[in-house]
Amino acid sequence: MADKKTYKPLDDLLKKTGMTFKAIADKSGMKDYTLYRLRQRPSKMDQKDIINIADATGIDERKISDITLFFARKVDKLQRNKAS
Repeated sequence: MADKKTYKPLDDLLKKTGMTFKAIADKSGMKDYTLYRLRQRPSKMDQKDIINIADATGIDERKISDITLFFARKVDKLQRNKAS
């Protein structure tokens, strides 16, 4: 069974807006593949990305930021420990 390529909590948050990922990317001023990569590794989002996505979707910036922080602390850390 293949692993999910994107981070489900972020996908779920974005899907709640009722917008497609393409519409979110367009309204955020980024390419589709850029949003896809950020959905794969939310810890790669910078403040500008968070603000643009929040403005485009109406999602509170803190919710997006919390997801990116959790990903960096837990998921990235687990992946680093597996590689060691």
